[in-house]
Amino acid sequence: MNKNVVKLLVIGLAMLLVVALFAEGGQEKAYPSKDIQFICNGGAGGGTDTINRKLASIIEKSVDVTIPVINKPGKGEAEGPFDVMRARNDGYTIGNLTYGAVVGAVYYKLIPQYDIDNLEIICVVTQEADALMVKADAPWKSYKEFIDAARANPGKLRIGITAIGGRPSMITTQMEEVYGVKFQQIEYVEGAGPQREALLSGECDAVITSLGDFAAVLKSGAVKGLVEYSLEQNETYPDVPTIASQGNPEMEIGSFIAIVAPKGTPQDVLDTLEKYYYDAQHSKDFRDWTLSVGVTPTWYGQDKAGDFVRNLMESNFKTLDGMRAKGIIE
Repeated sequence: MNKNVVKLLVIGLAMLLVVALFAEGGQEKAYPSKDIQFICNGGAGGGTDTINRKLASIIEKSVDVTIPVINKPGKGEAEGPFDVMRARNDGYTIGNLTYGAVVGAVYYKLIPQYDIDNLEIICVVTQEADALMVKADAPWKSYKEFIDAARANPGKLRIGITAIGGRPSMITTQMEEVYGVKFQQIEYVEGAGPQREALLSGECDAVITSLGDFAAVLKSGAVKGLVEYSLEQNETYPDVPTIASQGNPEMEIGSFIAIVAPKGTPQDVLDTLEKYYYDAQHSKDFRDWTLSVGVTPTWYGQDKAGDFVRNLMESNFKTLDGMRAKGIIE
């Protein structure tokens, strides 16, 4: 065969190969085409972890990918979201925000360069009030008895919180101000799991977290709730009074779970994720489950979720500023 013909054939084949490679590289695979990593800012076994795993398991039933949940608690609930901020914005790493991650962590600047504006807030899926819980055999039969005991024993009663400056810490500090009492605050930065172990072992006298976080031990009768910091009665726990019924509605407080992705994630990917979570959050499976554990399903999509989070930050920063001005917190 003529050498020139051979050269032309080789060049032609090379060009076809290049074109094929470019064509393959230019074809975008439909999202999602691989597993979606979820970074949870709560410890394993806690309420935040349990809710996120429940939603992920429901989504996995209708989408041909898995959503492995990786627990990254710490830094006032901000360590997990901080990892999401620094991840690739391709939709394959997502996570969640909670109260501590947007209030205490930001206000106290627990992590340098931590900025909520570096996240896309996709949706809010739950809200739930906090509660004060003690062991079932504790000597206090009511919230009033617990406060009376704190007055009689200043600085003696130990309350298990997540982190200084976090939501349970704020409630404890507010109780001290409102009732003229003093508590020991013991930190369990990995969340409800360690709090539960500490309460049952006697390492602390009470804990503050959501009733949903302690659903199993409340159901078993090992733990009882003395008050929920809510305005409306929790239907799942009718024996736990609201803080409004105790005459202090201004002490209402609780957390939420918002699903987030790194800033700059493509809009079509955000829309897909929002639909996955909308369908899962509105499913009968999830609604029946939340009723059984006392969690309140709440839905805000992309159009409202960001405003919800930022309004919460603004109002709580004002409260913290007031507490700081009075010397209650540093």
